[in-house]
Amino acid sequence: MDPVTDLATKIYTELVCRNVVVTESAAQIKANPENLAKISFKLAEVFQRVTVEVKGSNAPKNQSFEVQDVDLSDWSAPKS
Repeated sequence: MDPVTDLATKIYTELVCRNVVVTESAAQIKANPENLAKISFKLAEVFQRVTVEVKGSNAPKNQSFEVQDVDLSDWSAPKS
């Protein structure tokens, strides 16, 4: 299952649970299940997009840096 569908399924399950009224003789969903499914997918898509944006902004900026290419011999210890 793709990540958006997996997340949408979890959101949908949570929304349905929060919108069910259970009585002694019946259970009734307060909201339209189709609308809950649509909302779940929209929320999952937005969440996935924002996750990529946030993780991208936190990614290392100088990924091509190679420590073995740096001459550390002229680095001095910090003065205390």
